[in-house]
Amino acid sequence: MTFFDIIGKELASYVEVTDAEEEVCELYSVYYSSGGKARENRVDPSQSEVEIEIHGGRRSFTLTILQNPHINGELGQTGGVLWNSSVVLSEYFARRSVSDWDLSTLNIVELGSGCGLVGIALHRLGARRVVVTDQHRMMKVLTKNVERGKSKGEIFAAEYDWDKGSEDQSVLREAVDLVVVSDCIYHEEVVPMLVGAMKEVCQSRADGKVVGIIVQELRSDLVHQAFVDKLLESFVVYRIPVDPGVDSFYTLYAVWLI
Repeated sequence: MTFFDIIGKELASYVEVTDAEEEVCELYSVYYSSGGKARENRVDPSQSEVEIEIHGGRRSFTLTILQNPHINGELGQTGGVLWNSSVVLSEYFARRSVSDWDLSTLNIVELGSGCGLVGIALHRLGARRVVVTDQHRMMKVLTKNVERGKSKGEIFAAEYDWDKGSEDQSVLREAVDLVVVSDCIYHEEVVPMLVGAMKEVCQSRADGKVVGIIVQELRSDLVHQAFVDKLLESFVVYRIPVDPGVDSFYTLYAVWLI
C-alpha cells in the first residue's frame, strides 16, 4: 500500500478545502477568537545552535540544529533559523509513525528545508530516503545539519531553486512518495514559485501518486488565501485537524495533483 493509499483511507477525518476564501474565513475566525492567547515558542532564533525536543510519545527524541541568524537579515531570506511550524510538523510525523504511518518505505523530498529539522526528523523516524532542499545560500548550514543528524537510511541535501527547478538529478532520481513543505510562504510573490516546484516534484512520478504534507503558521490571512487559492488550481486539498492547541495557530494540509 502506497502512502497515497494510506491517506485515501483517512479522508473521512479530514476537511476538504474547495474555496480559499471560505477556508481562510473559517481558520482565522478561530485564530482571532483565541483572544490573543500567546502561542508557545519552541525555538530561539537568536542562537547559532539549538536543541529541539521532538515529543512524539514513544518516538520522542532530541536534535541539535545549527542556525545562521545573520542570513535572515538578508532580503527574502527566512530559512536561516528554525520556525515553530517545523517542530509542530516533526512532532505530528513522530506521533503518526508510532501508530499508522509506516515511513520505512518512503522516498521523501522536502522543499524549502531551511535548517533541515523536518527532513532530519523524518530520517530519524525511519524514512527510507530523504532529500532536503533549499536555495544555494542555505546549503552550508543545511548540509552540516544533515551530516550531524545522520542515522540509518539515506539522507542528503541538494540545491533546489523553486523558480528554476533542480539541476541535481539525484533529487528526483527515484519515484517520490511524499513532498513536505514547512511554513515556506511569507509573501504572495513566492506562492506561484512554491506551488510550481510542488507540481514539478509530484509530476516526476508516472502514476501521480505523490502526497504533499504542508504546515503553515497562521499569520496573514491574505497571504494564506493566496496560497490556498493557487494550490486549488492544481491540487486536491484537504485540511488535517490535529488538536485545538495546534489548530488555533497552525494548519496542516494533505494535497495531491488533480
